[in-house]
Amino acid sequence: MDSILEIIQPNERAIAIFTTHDEWASNLQINNDGNDFTGDWVIRANPKADIIVIYHRTAHTNDIYKASITTIDGPLKAYFTKNRYRINFTNCMHKGTTTSTWSEFARCGANPVRYIKA
Repeated sequence: MDSILEIIQPNERAIAIFTTHDEWASNLQINNDGNDFTGDWVIRANPKADIIVIYHRTAHTNDIYKASITTIDGPLKAYFTKNRYRINFTNCMHKGTTTSTWSEFARCGANPVRYIKA
């Protein structure tokens, strides 16, 4: 899998996010039932997206997940998360891994958030 365009379907509106396993970006929670959240993102208050695509870099792989957005909470109130949002999702599915970098996969620059419509 080389591109986000292999993940989203025609007419889907998605937020793609880049997160890692390190302490700074360990804001990804996925329960066994595929429901949970990823948080502390600087995103639009109303991003008009149905889908979240998660590019999750671990020490060994770049895992790709896709889920349906249920709600977006925020802006968060803590001083260090001011103007940031938490994306809640359901039906999260592991779609595979990629050797592509975040910029190659999401077809964007270094920003960890990408909005895309197929």
